[in-house]
Amino acid sequence: MKAADIAIDICLASAEEAVRFSRFVQSFLASNGFPFVMIHNAPELEGERRKVVFEDAGVGRKFALEWRMDRLAASGA
Repeated sequence: MKAADIAIDICLASAEEAVRFSRFVQSFLASNGFPFVMIHNAPELEGERRKVVFEDAGVGRKFALEWRMDRLAASGA
């Protein structure tokens, strides 16, 4: 398993989105049996970024998909 398969880079557009992201993470972990995850600030990247790393690549892909869907729903798309 390559690290790129399980690390998800998240760019937060606003303080409101950062709060929504925090709530999303809590809900996702609870609904998926609390998988092992590490969330890092990514100051080497521009903007307000987080790097989310799951031990299991399948859970990481599920997280990325669900976060994209949540973000689209929040933007009204």
